[in-house]
Amino acid sequence: MRLGLSSEAAPDASLGDLIRFATRRGLATLELREGDAHGIAPGSSATDAAAAAESVRAAGLTIAGYRTDRLEDADWLARLSGSLAAAVLLAGPVPLTARVARGERIKAARGEVAIVLRGESAVWDGLVCHAAGLPLAWEADPRLGPVGTMAASLLDRFGGALGHIRLIGGGPEAARQDGAGIGDLMSQLALHGYTGTLVLAPSAPRFGVAWQHWLGRRGGWGCGGSDTASSLVPMEGRPVTGGQE
Repeated sequence: MRLGLSSEAAPDASLGDLIRFATRRGLATLELREGDAHGIAPGSSATDAAAAAESVRAAGLTIAGYRTDRLEDADWLARLSGSLAAAVLLAGPVPLTARVARGERIKAARGEVAIVLRGESAVWDGLVCHAAGLPLAWEADPRLGPVGTMAASLLDRFGGALGHIRLIGGGPEAARQDGAGIGDLMSQLALHGYTGTLVLAPSAPRFGVAWQHWLGRRGGWGCGGSDTASSLVPMEGRPVTGGQE
């Protein structure tokens, strides 16, 4: 299993900063979210995307995926996938049927793609995607139900088709997630021999200060570590900008 960081945790950070943050925390991979300041945006050239991917590789990291809720240009997304050597992660709120259709087009254009599942319907939505031959990603959000139980259901049914998990509220927020099932999630991933990626993402922009503080510190990956509790500083003022909530 590769542990990683979503650019959503630092939406105003450059790609170079994200690389430094991940390296400091001992993380192995980056998830790039469309709309953040890493430099890959709709219309970016294949050359620019390939250069970004090379800078990540040179630092000893990988790109776990490019998360987007834009479906307008399947051909560009397929080319982007090839340049980044990473899957395009098709997220909501776009309806599942539209994402499946666009995923099939990206796959037909030889791009890598995965459909992001979320909430109580994750298993049923996964069945639709799996029937279409599309890989899966999942947002493990403790606010929406027991993440360990859902992980077991998804892995039992789909196995290796689930290759990307976003842990919502990891990192510096993990201390406030006691009793939310994160420990059970990790146990299920180990029990099922999960070999995909697990990336950390914030639960809300108001924790932006906590994430900035945590990313600037050296240490472990922060899922309940003893050094994380003191950095949990909810931000009540203006949230960090630069990305989608």
